[in-house]
Amino acid sequence: MNIKLETAEVNHLPKEELPYITYSVIKSEHAVKYLTVLCRHFSRKVEAEWDDFQGIVYFDVGMTKMKVNSQGDELNFECKAASEHALEQQKAIINHHIALFARRESIELLWS
Repeated sequence: MNIKLETAEVNHLPKEELPYITYSVIKSEHAVKYLTVLCRHFSRKVEAEWDDFQGIVYFDVGMTKMKVNSQGDELNFECKAASEHALEQQKAIINHHIALFARRESIELLWS
């Protein structure tokens, strides 16, 4: 299920409610595939919206925005949460699933 994103939908959670933010990026020629696979997988349990270049997942612990760069070789992550603990949980979810889906290449997420 590929859901077309509208800018208003991507930003429908008030930013002031999610003051904890972290970022990461993976470099891979399969960035678009990872975006699609992650969003499709997460949509089975939580709300997720995506198209071929961006996606957003609404976890119970916060939200994660994903965006593929214009060259299609980087997938950028922005995680937002209401607490540091919730942010750590979200990062752990993303890290675990990247490791699961990126078995053919070594990808390590470095969060800032």
